Amino acid sequence: MRGVVCFAAFAGALCFAAVAQQPDWAAGPGTPLSAYALQPNQADPANTPRAIRIARGQSLSDVATLYQIPVLALIEENGLQPPYALPPGSVLRLPTPNVHVVREGERFEDIARDYNVDLHSLGTLNRMQAPYAVRPGDRIVLPAGAQAEDGGVQDRPPSAATPVAIEQNNPTPAQTPGQFAWPLRGAIVARFGAQMNGARLDGVEIAGRDGDPVAAAADGDVVYAGSDLASYGTLVLVRHAGNYVTAYGFARRALVREGQHVRAGQAIAELGTRPDGGARLLFQVRQGAHAVDPAPLLGIAPN
Repeated sequence: MRGVVCFAAFAGALCFAAVAQQPDWAAGPGTPLSAYALQPNQADPANTPRAIRIARGQSLSDVATLYQIPVLALIEENGLQPPYALPPGSVLRLPTPNVHVVREGERFEDIARDYNVDLHSLGTLNRMQAPYAVRPGDRIVLPAGAQAEDGGVQDRPPSAATPVAIEQNNPTPAQTPGQFAWPLRGAIVARFGAQMNGARLDGVEIAGRDGDPVAAAADGDVVYAGSDLASYGTLVLVRHAGNYVTAYGFARRALVREGQHVRAGQAIAELGTRPDGGARLLFQVRQGAHAVDPAPLLGIAPN
């Protein structure tokens, strides 16, 4: 009940009131492919740019860490030679993401085995949790360099020498309490602020599919998980450092309980379908008594 009171204040009165060692993404040859799937990152491995322009002070290791790509794959893609220096302003091509399209009757475990990738690591790369349910047609991102036993990679676009968009790129700043990971990868279909119908949205809506995992945007403690407020479906509230609270509305079920500590990227709910038939996550952020536009905190430009 405390969580419901907290959210009522949040929505109405504006008063929303030992980690495992991760692998080094810059590691060189000899690192198991499965290691490169272990680190969740705000960069979406399924939608990396085809090329980036190197920022001042940015190294090959920095790029490998930012885009979750082994250094060796970057070297091979660009034909680099020791000492692998990257002059500011130079263009670096990124390997095309390896994607496997799930076939009829195929399980997630089958895909991990076929590509010789650790099951848990592959799930983490794709922001999934056990039991790793997949459906025919789902696209599973593979670590760069992963190949099936027959030597092929499914659904990898050809890397023909066609013009590509170049992302103007800066090294990722250190994670701070005011920066959040995406709770759901999808198109933002409604932005913070006044809407065309005259209503106001104190958050963003992100499109997805029924049953998609919804992840915690940062480390924190669950202060509410339930469906007492019918207008929000199943709702999860998480309190973070920096006096932030995030809200995840319109889930079909919560995967966490009140008082539970969660990590950034951990699945906390499953996305549900709204009465209009669409599946959209309502993601809201408060800092103290104030609604905050989530867009800059997710690394995208505000309205």
